[in-house]
Amino acid sequence: MSSGKKNNKILKTIISECEKHLLRMNNAYEKISPSLPITPKKIFNLSDDEVEHIDQFIFRFSKLQDAIGQKLFKSVLDSLGEDLSNKSAIDIFNRLEQLEIIKDYENWKELRDIRNDVDHEYEENENEAAEKINLLLKKRVELEKYYNDILAYLKGRKII
Repeated sequence: MSSGKKNNKILKTIISECEKHLLRMNNAYEKISPSLPITPKKIFNLSDDEVEHIDQFIFRFSKLQDAIGQKLFKSVLDSLGEDLSNKSAIDIFNRLEQLEIIKDYENWKELRDIRNDVDHEYEENENEAAEKINLLLKKRVELEKYYNDILAYLKGRKII
């Protein structure tokens, strides 16, 4: 198998993984949306199903962000023939920005920070947990935009 075909196969596998996480994240969002917004008072009175949907949303948001940031970004640059040796995550993001595939590293970092905060505070402080969960639920649109921008670029360049 040629290097280009191998890279394309890897890229398609990563896209498939992202699609799975995106679908499940959005399904969980649809199930929890009737309970929104999550208030500090409401957070400890959620039904088991509501907690399960929030947990699923947080898990899939995290998995999607990891798949995009740790796999898809690199795979896109690899498919373009970019040298990735000794490149940090921020170098990879900056190169994607230079190529105008994605933008706004600060927003990406904010998504990651919010997600990490939710992972650590979800069950401890009801005020912060409610605030972070609501923020993360709103931020799903931004995460999905990063993914869709990459797909649009790849399709526009006929890479996939």
